Amino acid sequence: MAEAVTVLLIDDQPLFVQYLLRFLGTEPRIEIVGVAHKAEEAVTLSQALQPEVILLDLSMPGQSGMDVLPKIREAAPHSYIIVLTSHDSEWYQDQARRRGADAFVSKHEVLERLVQVILERPVQ
Repeated sequence: MAEAVTVLLIDDQPLFVQYLLRFLGTEPRIEIVGVAHKAEEAVTLSQALQPEVILLDLSMPGQSGMDVLPKIREAAPHSYIIVLTSHDSEWYQDQARRRGADAFVSKHEVLERLVQVILERPVQ
């Protein structure tokens, strides 16, 4: 069996983080290697861990996920960044892509799509 995909989770909502940890913890092909709750912590962990996938919430207090996205892209240039957002508009997706996002999953459809998007990412 292939090694599990390493994932860094970045979200400021403790309940959503617990939900994702439980949900993704049932998937043997995915390994959560870190969790960050703030923008500064997200950049530090991205650089230190160099995960294959980064799950990033765009709506965080202080420095938003949108603001920190270019710093994360610079810190972990080979990571596949999946934006988790409740903003489903094309404008948000376009802005996030310009800042370094690779894919988007609506928080409203996490159960249906997240594992698929993680496992089907292009491998570098």
